[in-house]
Amino acid sequence: MMSSTHSTKQKQVYFKAYKELEQLEKALKYLKEENTAQIQVSVLGKVSQFHSDRDIEYFQDTTIMKSYWKDLSGKSVNFGIFYNPESGSVFIVGSLATIFLHKINGKSLATLSSGPYGIFRGIGVTEKKTTNYLKLLNCGHYLLILRGNEDKIPSLETLINEATS
Repeated sequence: MMSSTHSTKQKQVYFKAYKELEQLEKALKYLKEENTAQIQVSVLGKVSQFHSDRDIEYFQDTTIMKSYWKDLSGKSVNFGIFYNPESGSVFIVGSLATIFLHKINGKSLATLSSGPYGIFRGIGVTEKKTTNYLKLLNCGHYLLILRGNEDKIPSLETLINEATS
C-alpha cells in the first residue's frame, strides 16, 4: 500500500493598495524577479483610473490594457473587465479573474452589487479589511492581491514594502 503526504499548509491572502500606478508597477516587477511560482497574483483597479494614469483615451477595446498587463507580468494573464454598481468599470488581472468573471445565471459574479465583497470574504479577508479595500478601490486605488501558503506571504509582504517605499 502506498502512502502519500498531503500539504495541509493554510492559504493566506495579502492586500496592498496603491494610489500610484508606478508603485504597483514596482511591486509587480519585483514579484516577477522573485521566485513567486507558488503565489497567486491579482490586481484590481478602476478602468477610468488606469486610462487617466497612462494618459490614454478610453476605448471599448481592451487590447491596450490586456497588452499592458501581459507585458508587465511577462506571461499570459487572465484579464477581464466588469461593471459593478458600486465601483463602476473595474478590471481584474491574474488568478482571481476567473472567480470575478464566473457567470451565475448569465451575469458575472463581480457585477452583482455585493459581488466583490462576497469574493473577498470568500477568499478569507476579514469584514473590516474587505470594506476598507473596496472603499480604496472605489476611490481609484489599485489593489494588489497575493494568495499563497502562509509561510511565503509574510516575507513577500516585507520585501514588497521595502521595494516600493
